Amino acid sequence: LRVLGYQRQRIESNWKLEMENLKDPYHASLLHIFFATFGLFRLDQPAWVEMDAHGRHAIMAIAKRGDRAVTDATKEMSSFRSDLVLQGPQLIQPVPEFPSRAIGVMQTLWPNLIIQQQSNTLATRQIICRGPGAFELHWTYFGYDDDDAEMTGRRLRQANLVGTSGFVSIDDAEVLEMQQHAIAQYPAAEGIVEMGGLGTEDQPHHVTEVPVRAFWRYYREVMGL
Repeated sequence: LRVLGYQRQRIESNWKLEMENLKDPYHASLLHIFFATFGLFRLDQPAWVEMDAHGRHAIMAIAKRGDRAVTDATKEMSSFRSDLVLQGPQLIQPVPEFPSRAIGVMQTLWPNLIIQQQSNTLATRQIICRGPGAFELHWTYFGYDDDDAEMTGRRLRQANLVGTSGFVSIDDAEVLEMQQHAIAQYPAAEGIVEMGGLGTEDQPHHVTEVPVRAFWRYYREVMGL
C-alpha cells in the first residue's frame, strides 16, 4: 500500500450518526443528487448488504454502474437530474481493478472505522469522538506501489467525490448536523421509526435498513441497554 494523502473534518454531530449513515443504503438515492444522476449509487442497481454474525460489521456493495436512462425507477427519484452534465467527465470514469468488478463498497468495522472503495478511490475513515455532540473524521487515502501515474491521478481525482468537501460527502455532513440539532432539543425523549420489519438478515439489494438495525442491536448489547 502507498498513502496518497490525509484529510480531517469536524462534524457537529454524535459519532453514532456517522456509523448509521454508512450503514444506510437507501439514503444515497434520496440525498445525493450526484450519485443518483450519474449512476454511481442507486437503488435500481445490482447490489447487496452483508453483516457479520453479531451485526457489528457490515458491507454495502454495488456490482456495476447504472446508466443515465430515464426509467420507472428514476422517475420516483427526486434527486435524479437528467439535465446535469460534467465539464470534466473523467471524474466518473473508473477502470475495473478487482475480481468482483464492484464499483462501490462501504465496509463499516465496529466501532469507528470505515473502509471505502468508490470507483478507484480507496480510503479509510476513522471516527474520533469529541463529546456527545461532535466528532472528527480522519481520512487516509491510499493506492498501491505498482500504480502508474495515471492510476494515482485517477484515485486522487475521484477522491473529490467522497472527500471532506466532495460532491457527495458534503451532503452527509450537513444532514448529520441537522439531525443532531433536532435530537438535542429533546434530551429526555424517545422515538422510533420502523421501516421494513425487525430482521437483520443479509439482503441481495439495497432497499433495506438491516445494517442499521443490526448496528443498534449490537450497540444495545454492548451497553447493557
